[in-house]
Amino acid sequence: MKDFIEYIETSCAKLPDNHITYLYKKQILDEMTDRANEVTHSGLKDEKVLADLMADEYPNLDGNYYAWAKEYKKKQHAKRMRLIYGVGGVLVFFISLILFFIVGENATFTYYGYNDDVLGLHTVSAYRNAWLIILGAIFGIIIFCLGFGIKRICKMRRVFHPIARALIILCVMIIMVFAFLCALMLSTNPLETKMWPIVIAGIILALVADICFAFATKQKFRTITTMIYMPIISTMLFVILNAYGFVGSLGWLVIISGLIVDVIYALALVAHNAKYFMYKKEDDE
Repeated sequence: MKDFIEYIETSCAKLPDNHITYLYKKQILDEMTDRANEVTHSGLKDEKVLADLMADEYPNLDGNYYAWAKEYKKKQHAKRMRLIYGVGGVLVFFISLILFFIVGENATFTYYGYNDDVLGLHTVSAYRNAWLIILGAIFGIIIFCLGFGIKRICKMRRVFHPIARALIILCVMIIMVFAFLCALMLSTNPLETKMWPIVIAGIILALVADICFAFATKQKFRTITTMIYMPIISTMLFVILNAYGFVGSLGWLVIISGLIVDVIYALALVAHNAKYFMYKKEDDE
């Protein structure tokens, strides 16, 4: 082992004298010791030959240090961030719990509806809606965790990207469901105010987000996916606009707008491919 230490110290003499260098030397020494024990058990007893063998198996220690230090710092950073995310999530939940009691205890909410069989405006404690604070914090933590998972999945092989696409759709729908609940609970007259189009708008945003992700990551069949989504999006958009009275007798134009976009997109692709094949033919000639 003395020969190993001398070799490591000599090879790493020009490296910075810090904690990371110490850990690097210690790891190399442990690996060399374990490897030497394996070789010794196989029958090699000469310490000089063993030291030379280990030097041959672990060359360029100073050159390999910087790559090892970079990877070590990366792992330590990831470890710290996981700790911060965990502690942060707990803190966010408890802060939302404190806000729930503060708002519920000191605030009031006025709504239109029945209270003790009396129809009209009634003022009640904000506890009626303060649970939205806790729900918002929980949804926020879930979305953050899903976002972290999406980032990790995107770095993996393309075969796992459909999982990321599903998680993106889930994130968008969680946001829109929370928006729907907020609008429903904070409305002074939820019976007359139309809230359900918010959910349909969430589906539209989810489809748009999926299209953006497909093109950003160059997914297969992204063109076909887009052409399938467009008529669905235009139909849902018509339903939303019609629910709030923004379309009249020409509302059918909103529905077929998705098909028109598909036709224009298909023609653009045909023109682009024709130009590509024309240039390729000229190059071949």
